[in-house]
Amino acid sequence: MLAVAIAVSPNGADPDLWGHVQYGRDALRDGLARTTTYSYTAEGYRWINHENLSELALAFGVDTIGPTGLLILKTLLGLLLCAIPFWKAKDFARNPLPVVMVSLLVAVNLTNHWNVRPQLFSFGFFALLILLIEFAFTGWQGHWNLPWLPTLRRGESADALSWNHRWMRLMWLCVPLFFLWTNSHGGFMAGLGVLAVYLFCRMFEAATMRGWASAGMQRRLALMLVVSVLATLVNPYSWELHQWMFEALGVPRPEITEWHPLYSFDIFSIAFLSMVGIGILALTFSTKPLDFTQLVVLALVTAQASLHQRHAPFLAMLVAFWCTPHVVSAWNRVAQRNESSEKSPHPALVWGVVGIAALFFAAPLWERLSVMRVDRDTYPVSAIEFLNQYNLHGKTVVSYNWAQYFIAARCGEGQSKVQFDGRFRTCYPQAIVDRHFDFILGDADGMRYRQLASPVDPTVALSERDPKLVLLDRGQPHSEAVMQQTTDWTLLYQDSLAQVWGRSELFNDPQSPEYLAPKQRSISDAKRQNGYVAWPAIPTPQANATPSSHLAHTSSPSP
Repeated sequence: MLAVAIAVSPNGADPDLWGHVQYGRDALRDGLARTTTYSYTAEGYRWINHENLSELALAFGVDTIGPTGLLILKTLLGLLLCAIPFWKAKDFARNPLPVVMVSLLVAVNLTNHWNVRPQLFSFGFFALLILLIEFAFTGWQGHWNLPWLPTLRRGESADALSWNHRWMRLMWLCVPLFFLWTNSHGGFMAGLGVLAVYLFCRMFEAATMRGWASAGMQRRLALMLVVSVLATLVNPYSWELHQWMFEALGVPRPEITEWHPLYSFDIFSIAFLSMVGIGILALTFSTKPLDFTQLVVLALVTAQASLHQRHAPFLAMLVAFWCTPHVVSAWNRVAQRNESSEKSPHPALVWGVVGIAALFFAAPLWERLSVMRVDRDTYPVSAIEFLNQYNLHGKTVVSYNWAQYFIAARCGEGQSKVQFDGRFRTCYPQAIVDRHFDFILGDADGMRYRQLASPVDPTVALSERDPKLVLLDRGQPHSEAVMQQTTDWTLLYQDSLAQVWGRSELFNDPQSPEYLAPKQRSISDAKRQNGYVAWPAIPTPQANATPSSHLAHTSSPSP
């Protein structure tokens, strides 16, 4: 569990956390915004925000317990989820190895998605949904409830199907759960899909095993599903949220890594494939009965997690809940172990191992939980400091992965606005999305989705509505190449990670009040960005800091 704590405690700042906190604070102060905020290209455009409650919670959390408190809370949530295998294998102490293996696999499959962000609310609500199912279908699940393929009962009698009406009433808690989930994160659609498949499969089992005698139970299950769906309509946008989500889900998202399939052979892909492989082997060699409904849900979620990386945590939780008993059973079968003959290890050995582990993990765990890192080689901390030093504000084209950091750091008082940010289609029309990625990625085949019929023109984003500044990520070389070929823009700042460009007519003309002399500019490839600063990494505003106030005026043109 100490190793699990390390796995579920990554402390790097999420690229969108700044925005979520800012929008939450705005909502607490002014109410929910109905149109796009902080943008000069989408003013007045509708904003369907599917993360309202989570943003309010994140804003409140940052302002009360702080970033460190949020890190501790999300680590505790991860620990609870990774402790599920120990709960499902109640006699794990006699043979802890297979349970520990499942717990660690679950943890590693959570790691890449376990930052402080609204998705955590979806993961938490999904765990609660499966927990409700666990209790509500006590006596029903964990059995082969179909008349076909009797070998999958694995020695169990054919009349195992049973239900307890008292426990089944717990499913009505899905109504408030989906109300909260819908207003916290768009992942509620995944949860609703899992619930619908699960209940339909249970209804099918009841019909095949009990026939018309199951009609009353089937009506209850159908009603529970219908009321849960209706609960999702209780949101600020009513059915328009669902309409938007169905439209958005039909549009590819190649620009967002989490929506990619698992194609790179890194540690997270290895962990995912290992989890799937162990799950399949466990279900194959386990001596416990299989469950038709669980198999269907597991297969569908595995397919989704293979197509989209962001669904891997959902599968990890299902494996923890439903596959752990089969892993233990298959392990005992293959290792020819008898649970009744297993002896618990000596307490002295147990506590000795725990003590050594605590010494080994204490320092890195303390470091992870003590600060939320904003790494200088990932975020433009130095570039933001430069903008703050000379009080450079205005309409700014910012690479989408940094835009919400820029919003929090430079747009709070309305002096600056961005062309586009990571909220994507929730509050930007597709034409603006296309023009942004024309500049950032160009005609990158397979890396983007483009709807505009016109040819790719990366300079449109630099002229549309007259932006004043450009903050670009040098890890996106297409945008840097575009800037180097233009004469309308002047390089003001450069380090190994970022560049800041300004309109030449403003910043390169000695007669301009915003002229920035060459000696004020900071341009170097040798400025390696190392280390980190604590979140939010927003410098203190400079009083009366303008470019002209920091220079001795000269009439000679800058190079």
